[in-house]
Amino acid sequence: MFFHPSAILFFCFLLVSMFMMICMNSWFLIWFFIEMNLLCFIPLILLKKNKYSVESSLKYFFVQALSSVLILSGILLMFMNFDLYDWLFISGLSIKLGFAPFHQWMVNIVEGLDWGLVLILLTLQKVGPFILFYYMYTMKDSTNYALHIISIMCALVGAMGGLFTSSLRKIMVFSSVSHSAWMILGLVSSIYLWLMYFIFYSLILFSVLFMFKYLNMSNLNHMFMKLSFVISLSVGVSLLSMGGMPPLSGFIPKFILLSEFILMFNYFMFFVLLTSVFVSLFFYSRIFILNFIFLNYKNTFLKNKNVGVSVSLYVNLMGVLVTPFLIYLN
Repeated sequence: MFFHPSAILFFCFLLVSMFMMICMNSWFLIWFFIEMNLLCFIPLILLKKNKYSVESSLKYFFVQALSSVLILSGILLMFMNFDLYDWLFISGLSIKLGFAPFHQWMVNIVEGLDWGLVLILLTLQKVGPFILFYYMYTMKDSTNYALHIISIMCALVGAMGGLFTSSLRKIMVFSSVSHSAWMILGLVSSIYLWLMYFIFYSLILFSVLFMFKYLNMSNLNHMFMKLSFVISLSVGVSLLSMGGMPPLSGFIPKFILLSEFILMFNYFMFFVLLTSVFVSLFFYSRIFILNFIFLNYKNTFLKNKNVGVSVSLYVNLMGVLVTPFLIYLN
């Protein structure tokens, strides 16, 4: 990928805009830094010199511009004391975050992105809009029902979407949609629960995307062409942890949130999210098992490649030590 020194400047402005939109107490300044965030991410997409990156940057611009118009309209209606402003806010932020049923734009643009940009899109780019969601919820409690409906749709779409695609980038997007269902409810319960879940999700996603980038994997077929047992184990454990398989690291935030749902007697959401986890784990477990069934018939072109997989494996196996303490404390 072509690298230009200005990429460092755009990335720094990206981080600054993210922090500023969280810290500002003026809605118009928040909207301004949302636009700044948008304009700083597009040059990073265009660093990859091909037609897919240009297409992805155009799609990203148009979709984000639409969501920004909705947010700005919501700000204006809020100052005019119209009750419709909260729905415009929710719609605009849902589009920015790629929530179901507004997730399709994210599925379309990831094919033109490098794995590093996929990580930024699924983590850093979501911090600001999630915090704005929390501000919206604290301002108007009636949005509680809308957030629960969005959470249910994200859980179902994210779990089912990964079953019908072979692209690893699209699978990561649907996984992000599924995890967004948990983060929305964590945000409704407490900002600290959301932060805890987001940190765990970011670490696990980084460990998975690090493996995909280092091994140059972009399709499910590539997972059956590696020879090393350690590589296959690391990728499989990372994917199972992403799905929330106990007692891996991905199970820790889900266990804490499920405990909160039981304490709040929210059994319906408990059932919906647990069902979505089972569907996701069925898909990831199938990849994990098939990966080892065909281990003896794999290609040898990576036989001598020394891959630093230890970090990814340790991050996802950390839950084996932490989970017993959580069960004991509960």
